[in-house]
Amino acid sequence: MALLETARFKIPLLAAGQAHKELLHNEALARIDFLLHPIVQAIETDPAAIVPVAGQSWLVGPEATDEWLDQDDKIAGWTGNGWLFISPLPMMRIYVESASGFAVYRGSWHLYEEIAGPAGGSVIDAEARAVIESILLALTGNGILSSAS
Repeated sequence: MALLETARFKIPLLAAGQAHKELLHNEALARIDFLLHPIVQAIETDPAAIVPVAGQSWLVGPEATDEWLDQDDKIAGWTGNGWLFISPLPMMRIYVESASGFAVYRGSWHLYEEIAGPAGGSVIDAEARAVIESILLALTGNGILSSAS
């Protein structure tokens, strides 16, 4: 019998007459827990450099080592019993606590860059600057951009 799983995030599905359904069900719930409102601690390449707590996750950076070998760009979630790796989808967005901002997946993870407001120039258009500032404020307030501080 082929393993049943969802197409996008490989969440295990139950089958009639399947033995040990609780194992697949628990893995499915763990995957959903990591994906529901995705937050990672940081982008990391060496799992030996961290002390994970159940429920925490990291983005696996390029050229990862040890248990994360060949898991580049995946979300590595610690379940308390081991690592659970989840492959990202294009345009997936995740909050990175260490960067205090979001990253988006476009073939690899990219942190959102800060955008400075208008400054300088020989001609100052107060209305245009006010509109630009309000757009930047709205984008920052919705977590789409990082604050330029």
